[in-house]
Amino acid sequence: MSLRTDRVRITGSFKRKEGVSKEEFDNFWLNEHPKLFNSLEVVKKNILKYEQAHANEMVSKALTDSGLTVAPFDAMAIFEASTFDALTEVFTSEEYRKTVGAESIKYFERGGQMFAANFATIIDN
Repeated sequence: MSLRTDRVRITGSFKRKEGVSKEEFDNFWLNEHPKLFNSLEVVKKNILKYEQAHANEMVSKALTDSGLTVAPFDAMAIFEASTFDALTEVFTSEEYRKTVGAESIKYFERGGQMFAANFATIIDN
C-alpha cells in the first residue's frame, strides 16, 4: 500500500457562527456555498473533488455520552486537487476571498481548521 501521488487533499472543519440557526447554516453550506465555490474560475481550474460533511447532533451526543471525544465542528469539507500548489491557489486567490470567503463569514466562526494531507484509500466499497 502507498500514498497516492496523483492527488492531494485539504480538509477544513468549521463551526457555525453564534446566532445562526442550524437550519440557516445547513442551507448555506449545502446549497449556497457550492454554487459560489463552483462558480469560480480558480476552482474550475484546480479542484478535482469537493465533498461536504454535516454534523449529526444526535449521533455526536450519543458518541459523547458513550465516552468518546467528538470534534466541536458543525461542518467539514474535503477538497482534492493534483497538487498542494493548486489547492493553495484556490484558497489564497482574491477571487475566493471576495466571494466565498466574504459570504462564508456570515455563517462560519473565524478560525476554521485546515489539514493538508497526502492520502491512501484503504476501503472503498
